[in-house]
Amino acid sequence: MENTVYNLKQPKKAFSRIGFALSAIVAVAFAAQFALIYIPGWIWGNDNWLDTTSWGFWIKSLVPMYVFAFPAGWLVMRKMPTHAPERHNLTFGKGILLFFIAQFIMYAGNIIGNLSAMILSGGKAQNAIAEYAMDTNPLKILVMVILAPLFEEFVFRKLLIDRTRAYGEKAAVFFSAITFGLLHQNFFQFFYAFGVGFAFAYIYVRTGKLRYTVIMHAVVNFMGAVIAPWIISQLDLNALMSGAMTEAEMMKVYADILPGLMLYLLYAFFLLGSAVTGLVLFIVFFKRFMWKWTEWQLPKNTAFKTIYLNAGVILFVVICLIFMVISLF
Repeated sequence: MENTVYNLKQPKKAFSRIGFALSAIVAVAFAAQFALIYIPGWIWGNDNWLDTTSWGFWIKSLVPMYVFAFPAGWLVMRKMPTHAPERHNLTFGKGILLFFIAQFIMYAGNIIGNLSAMILSGGKAQNAIAEYAMDTNPLKILVMVILAPLFEEFVFRKLLIDRTRAYGEKAAVFFSAITFGLLHQNFFQFFYAFGVGFAFAYIYVRTGKLRYTVIMHAVVNFMGAVIAPWIISQLDLNALMSGAMTEAEMMKVYADILPGLMLYLLYAFFLLGSAVTGLVLFIVFFKRFMWKWTEWQLPKNTAFKTIYLNAGVILFVVICLIFMVISLF
C-alpha cells in the first residue's frame, strides 16, 4: 500500500539542507581557488609556478575541492538521517551491461553538451579543461582517476542518496544526477555528467555498494583522461604538414604514422561500438528499470516543489547556473 506524506516540511527541509551543503562545496572551492590564484601572484608575481605550470593547475584543482570543499559539504550533511539501499552483489555480466549503457548515455550527453555550448555562445565557448587534455602530469592521474571517483561517488551517491532515498528512489536518482551535472559548472560537461550520474546512481540504489560505481567512474575517467590523450599523442599528423617532400620521404612519413593511425581508428571504433551497444541495451532493458516503493515516498505532483523549490537547492542551482553562463564567454 502506498504511504502518503501529508506533511512535506521534513523532506523539504532535508533537501534544502543538502542544497546548502552543495552550495558550501561550490563556495569553499571558489574561495580556495581564488586564494591559490591571487595570493601567490601577490607575493611572487604573475609568473609564479602555480600560474604557469601544469603542476600548479592540478594543485589548484586538487586542493580546493578535495582538501576543503568536499569535507565542508560532508560536515553539513553528516548528521542527517540516512536510509541506505539494501546491499546486493552486482554480477559481472550485469556490470558490463550497465557500463555499456552508461557509455551510451555519456557520449550522447557529450554531443548534446558541446552543441549546446556552441549554440548558446555563438561558437565562442571554450571547454576549460580542453587545454590540459593532453597533459601527462602525474597529478592529473591522481585527480581524475583516483580522487574524483572516490570523493564524487561518496558525496553524490553515498551521502545524497542515503539521505534522500526514503522520499522515493526515482527522485533520489534524478536529484543525484542533476546536482552532479550542475557541480561541473559548464555546458560542455553538464549533460554527460548528468547521464553518467544517473547511471551510477541507479547502480547504487540497486546494489547499496559504492565500490561498483567508484570502479566504473575510475574506468571512465581513465579512458578519457589517460588512454585517449595517449592514443592521440601517437598520431603525428603534423608530419604530413611539413612542406614539400619527395615520394620516398612521403612514404616514410606514412609508414611512421600508420601504427598511431591504426591505434586511433581502433579506439574510435571501440567508442562507437560501445555507444551503439549501450543504445541497443538501453532500448531492450529500459522497461526493466525498476523503482522500489520507499517508506516516505513523496505523493504525486509534490516531488518537484518539495525537492527543488526550497532555499538550499535554489541557491545551489543559481550559483551553478551563473558559473555555467560565465563559462560560455
